[in-house]
Amino acid sequence: MNDKVATLIGFAVKANKLIYGLDELEEGSRKRYLIVYCSSLSDRAKAAVKKVAKRDNVPLIETLNRRLEDIVYKRNCKVIGIANKQMSEAIIQYITEDYSLIKSEEI
Repeated sequence: MNDKVATLIGFAVKANKLIYGLDELEEGSRKRYLIVYCSSLSDRAKAAVKKVAKRDNVPLIETLNRRLEDIVYKRNCKVIGIANKQMSEAIIQYITEDYSLIKSEEI
């Protein structure tokens, strides 16, 4: 399966352009342009992620058919932020049916 979104997230991992975890996203020490979360995330955590996305005016992507930890190769990883504008735009461009995009205006 040719999953360009997962490939681009992999590039972001190698370039050290990811923010791992909800705590780091809420802290807000680094600028993020996109937030990606796993569909297995709890409802309470999803609400917190949406709150951060609304506060920072960034789009959200939910993984539907793949676990996020399998994409970033980090055990028990449920939420990441992309800290590079060009990578974020490229990821949004290649969204497929395996992912759900929620634009910042819809949050």
